[in-house]
Amino acid sequence: MKSIVFIDLDGTLWWNEVIPDSAIQAIEKAVQNGHLVFSNTGRTRFAAWPSLKGLPLNGQVYASGAEIWLNGKCIFYNPIPAEKTKRLIQKLSAFNIGIATEGVNKLHGNDRCRQRFDAGLNKQIQDKDQPEIFFEFLNMPDLSQMSEEDYQEVMKLSLVDVEMGSLDQILEEEDMIFTIFGIQDEDELMNGEITQKQFDKGRAFDTIRNILKQDFHTIALGDSANDISMFDAADLAIAMGNATEETKQHADYVTASVLDDGLYQAFKYAGLLEPDQEE
Repeated sequence: MKSIVFIDLDGTLWWNEVIPDSAIQAIEKAVQNGHLVFSNTGRTRFAAWPSLKGLPLNGQVYASGAEIWLNGKCIFYNPIPAEKTKRLIQKLSAFNIGIATEGVNKLHGNDRCRQRFDAGLNKQIQDKDQPEIFFEFLNMPDLSQMSEEDYQEVMKLSLVDVEMGSLDQILEEEDMIFTIFGIQDEDELMNGEITQKQFDKGRAFDTIRNILKQDFHTIALGDSANDISMFDAADLAIAMGNATEETKQHADYVTASVLDDGLYQAFKYAGLLEPDQEE
């Protein structure tokens, strides 16, 4: 049986968007052997595609499954409904938090969000090269400049400086989920993103299988908490050596770190590099 392989991006496929040569070689070999290899990220296409161009992938999963591409064609697309996005922005604006909408083609944010990126990223940019997307966040236009077309393509909302539990009622009313990416220890404020509850990285396996009308062995590679849904859905879950302890606990196997040929070793362990492994 052939496999569908989902690869997380940050901390799994790449580190600061530097991809080890061995990772590219592993993907090329697996695709040659007839497996389907997808990147699977919480990032929108806008935030991920510039760094994915030219990679030997069969497809890409964006926004945790809300947009899926196969062989250069979009096969699934389900942004947040425009009216819901407007309601979310209105409700969230009552809090003193940073808000950014991440669309298929554009980013928009409020002053608090831009200020946070200015403070947190300027030093990094001065110290070393950063991916282009960081500059997009630093220079994103204001939420007030969003057009009707912009509202219709929002895939998620990124938030900074959120108080614990403050969004519970909004999330319940709008049937959304909030994924925490970090907590600022000094003031216990959270950073994270709001996405549609009906989509996650794991459910994308079923979406692809249903569209292709074919069964596959499923393999997931990741390193952080938002990869756990695809770990739980996969036949084989592989955590990177640099993964969080929580993520490793949900894995069937732990490979080496991303910059220590971890992805190549994971593909080898899974039998993806052997042309007759499915027989």
